[in-house]
Amino acid sequence: MSNLDPQQMQPGEDSFVQRAADVPVNQADWGSLQWLVGGHNGASKNMTIGRVTFKPGMGNPTHLHPNCEEVLYVITGTVEHTLPGGGTTRLTAGDCIVLQAGVWHRAVNIGAETAVVLVAFNSAQRQTVVQGPGSEE
Repeated sequence: MSNLDPQQMQPGEDSFVQRAADVPVNQADWGSLQWLVGGHNGASKNMTIGRVTFKPGMGNPTHLHPNCEEVLYVITGTVEHTLPGGGTTRLTAGDCIVLQAGVWHRAVNIGAETAVVLVAFNSAQRQTVVQGPGSEE
């Protein structure tokens, strides 16, 4: 274990503190993406973690991740998420969905307020394939 103060640790050491204020927020027509942890910043060798917002009535483009699973956890709001094989499910604060690699999916905010979700992937080098235009994923 390193004896460094966590505030001074660098990527690749025993731990890494990421401050949300230090991470850019990528704006999209439907909401925003903030990639907190992943291979892009050296904070993790095996994971990607992001904070996503969805504007009311808006959703991200249909997409898949060929190289990793995704867990989506709803912090606030209500989203409707596609299910593998068809159909949808409604997710509210505290709910999560686990998606296997290679599954087409998308989420839409069906509530009146901005929805906030946490997304986690079991790869630091998350790949995304978009079905149609308009993704910042």
